[in-house]
Amino acid sequence: MLLRRDAGPVRSLPLRPSALVVPVLAGIGGAAFFAWKPGVARSMLGSPRALGFSLVVAGLVLGMGWLLPRLGRGPWLTAGAQLVPVLAAFVLTVLPAFREVTVTEAFPDTVGASTEAARVGNGALEGIDHRASGTALLLRVADGSYVVRLQGIDIEPGPDYQVHLVEGPDREDPGGGVHLDRLRGNKGSQNYDVPAGTDVRTPVTVLVWCRAFAVPVAAATVR
Repeated sequence: MLLRRDAGPVRSLPLRPSALVVPVLAGIGGAAFFAWKPGVARSMLGSPRALGFSLVVAGLVLGMGWLLPRLGRGPWLTAGAQLVPVLAAFVLTVLPAFREVTVTEAFPDTVGASTEAARVGNGALEGIDHRASGTALLLRVADGSYVVRLQGIDIEPGPDYQVHLVEGPDREDPGGGVHLDRLRGNKGSQNYDVPAGTDVRTPVTVLVWCRAFAVPVAAATVR
C-alpha cells in the first residue's frame, strides 16, 4: 500500500497582487504630491494628527485588501472598497491644496480721516513650511475696537485654515491666543474683527493655523 505524504496547508500571501494595485497607485500619487509641495510634506511629518490620519487611511486600505478576498469578494469589489478611504483622504487633504479663493474687502472705517492714524502696527506675512506673502495690519476702528486686516495676501491653499491673534512675537501655535475666524480666502485683502474686550498689546502675532492637522501655515509679527 502506498502512503501519501501530506504537503500541509498551502500558505497564501498576506495580500493578493490585485489587492496591491490601489495602495501602490495611492503611494505613487502621494509621493508626487509631496514632491510638488515639499513644505507640506515637512509640515505633515511634524504633525501627529496628520501622521495618525495617514496611518488610519493606510490601515483601512490594506485591511480591506486582506479581508475582502478571504470573504470571497472579487478584485473589482475589493479595489472599489479600497478606493473609498483613498478618495476621502484626497477630498479632505489634497483637493483643498488646489482650491484658490480670492476675497477682497474694503478698508474698514477708521478713527479720523487718515488711515495711518488708526494703524496700531503692521508686519510682513511669512510662510511656515508653506508659501505665503502679504501684510498683516492691526487697526483701531471708529468704535474703538480692533481689526486685523490681511492685505495683499497670497497663501498656499490647504484645508481648514483659521486666523488667530496671539500675544508675543514669532508665535507658531495658537495657544493662549484669540480665534478670529476661518480664513475666508487665501488671496486678496480681508478684515477680521478682534473680539470686544481683548487686551491688544504689541508685539502680537497674526497666525494662520491649519486646524485639520494642527500645524502653522503662516505668521506675521505686528509691532
